[in-house]
Amino acid sequence: MQDVQLRIPDILRYAAEQHGDLTMPSLDEEGSWNRDTYSAAWQRARRLTGAIASLGLAHQSRIASLALNTRRHMELYYGVTGAGHILHTINPRFSEEQIRFTVEQADDAVIFFDPAFSKQAEAIAKACPSVGKFVALCSADHLPDLSLPGLTDYESFIAAASPGDGPSGLSERDGAFLCYTSGTTGNPKGVLYSHRSCMIHALAASAPGNFNIGPGDVVLPCASMYHATAWALPMVAPMNGARLVLPGSKLDGETLLDLCAREGVTHAWGVPTIWKAVLDAALQDNRKLPALRRIYIGGSAVPPQLKRDFADHLDVEIVQIWGMTETSPLGVIGTPSAALKRQPQQKQDEILHAKQGRVPFGIELDIVDEAGKALPHDGATSGRLMVRGPWVVNQYFGHEAPVTDAHGWFDTGDVATLDPLGYMQITDRTKDIIKSGGEWISSIELENTAVEHPDITSAAAIGLPHPKWDERPLLVFSKRAGSSVSSADALAFLASHLPKWWVPEDAVIADELPLTATGKVDKKQLRQIHAGHYQAHEKQD
Repeated sequence: MQDVQLRIPDILRYAAEQHGDLTMPSLDEEGSWNRDTYSAAWQRARRLTGAIASLGLAHQSRIASLALNTRRHMELYYGVTGAGHILHTINPRFSEEQIRFTVEQADDAVIFFDPAFSKQAEAIAKACPSVGKFVALCSADHLPDLSLPGLTDYESFIAAASPGDGPSGLSERDGAFLCYTSGTTGNPKGVLYSHRSCMIHALAASAPGNFNIGPGDVVLPCASMYHATAWALPMVAPMNGARLVLPGSKLDGETLLDLCAREGVTHAWGVPTIWKAVLDAALQDNRKLPALRRIYIGGSAVPPQLKRDFADHLDVEIVQIWGMTETSPLGVIGTPSAALKRQPQQKQDEILHAKQGRVPFGIELDIVDEAGKALPHDGATSGRLMVRGPWVVNQYFGHEAPVTDAHGWFDTGDVATLDPLGYMQITDRTKDIIKSGGEWISSIELENTAVEHPDITSAAAIGLPHPKWDERPLLVFSKRAGSSVSSADALAFLASHLPKWWVPEDAVIADELPLTATGKVDKKQLRQIHAGHYQAHEKQD
């Protein structure tokens, strides 16, 4: 058979040739909506490739982006990889120190940045003098007044270039994207996706049993393009003849509700807080979204009430997905398998309601004990969750040793069950599980139960030192605006749903929960804030 290389730029070239007239609505960095077509995006990406080639960088140099979900960021996905280089998508929510670390380790040669991230760009220039050029993702009349090496605006940068096709020897094994983990337990770790891994991942994600994207669909990624390639949607949509809608910085409920209605969005992605805001806006204005069929939620567990409300009020299905930077990110998806469809409807609903999902073709999962011994897939036994597959990390960028075991398994750091039907349920993170009086308590189940309360909007359960039980859970939660729910009310609600010894001795109300750079609750910070909580209570008693 022909040995054809699987390369990222070929996706947009195919889209330009086969459905080039499809528009790609995007909120530009300047705040205006642009409706370029795939054909126009391909031509601009080729100009970007030509402009980058003129810089004379060594093959596989790292070029960074500090950008949101916009058409220019989309062009970087294709123009940078097409030039034979690696796009390092910087998470702008990282701390200044974390950004400095990633830029230095990646040895970035060029930084493309949204003007909104000018402060971060200036900090990079000051801390990382090896970065030789900065390009603001805007037109000349919106170029910020900054003192940065080689500063120019994006439109001038590509306008002066001839279209380029990149190096003829570009290999599918070459690096394409460099994405860093959030680094909550140390410096961020880089995961280098290859052209090959990205293509296989995008093809798998496209399948009917997974994202089910096809011609005529309209895709809205509210998952960030700076984090794990936004579930591969900038590749999946053009690959399958679907329109791609890029919302930029406008992720409030009212704006997204209007955007979904105006563009006829059929599939959308994002974290629960985003879609809770959309639901609230829809209910307040008594609006429907007849085109929207599915919302895929990752990053944190789906609140059961949110799933029910979207189904009951908007006739929209919420599908839970799980993954991590190290899995590109698709790991499992909460859609029915052939085996599950043979079960009674109540059984199907229970599994899809409670569990993260099943593996797509290409991913393997297993659970093991602390000694590495395989555990039964009975849906009850919890163990360390292991994963392997063609889009799973083998070795962190800049590290010499593989992070997989002798059989290719990567330890996710999650604790989970696997059931006989192939569905996985996260029961905790290894570092978050609570051990009280020698028994395990799942922080995730505590949190999921807490947010079932109609007046609790978000919750986190953390284990804290306790004078009698070694460790006990503390619930930290935020409440709905205008609600009078108390700590005692929250604990009583937990007591009505969970074993008595699981229920925390106390609960604390917070205006909002601290988040990591990837939008997850920062339990490390919560543990620091409440470190002596139970010891202090013991003294008061």
